[in-house]
Amino acid sequence: MDVLSIALGIVIGAIVTIMAVGLSSSKKPETAEPVSRYAESWSLDGLSNPRIVAEYLLDADIPRNARVVVKQCKDTSILKGLDVRYNPDVKGCFALGDDRAIILSGPFKNGEVALINVEKHVLNRLNDVFESYWEKGVKPKNL
Repeated sequence: MDVLSIALGIVIGAIVTIMAVGLSSSKKPETAEPVSRYAESWSLDGLSNPRIVAEYLLDADIPRNARVVVKQCKDTSILKGLDVRYNPDVKGCFALGDDRAIILSGPFKNGEVALINVEKHVLNRLNDVFESYWEKGVKPKNL
């Protein structure tokens, strides 16, 4: 009886293994999310812990909890009530959150073409750039 039980167990095990391999190979492979995408329409509302670098700030709906480093600003009234620093060395325009970055192709303004990136090493590098500009920036006296 023991020999029959062992043989039956081996046969059942082989059948289950063959079925499992067959089922797993028939699944479609998962496609990875792209790490960046082109955007003509973007918003800062979804950014957690927003940090903004603007070489030239024109118009944008900036969240009240954002930290902003700016080189030039067309209308300083949009900066009132924000945590702002001026830095003459700023180059480029981007908005950074904890999980994504919005990298603009021109001045910081609504409707500007942007690249949205979620790649971790890009976010880390942009955060380093922001922190460097922030530390060297000067708080404005008139805001």
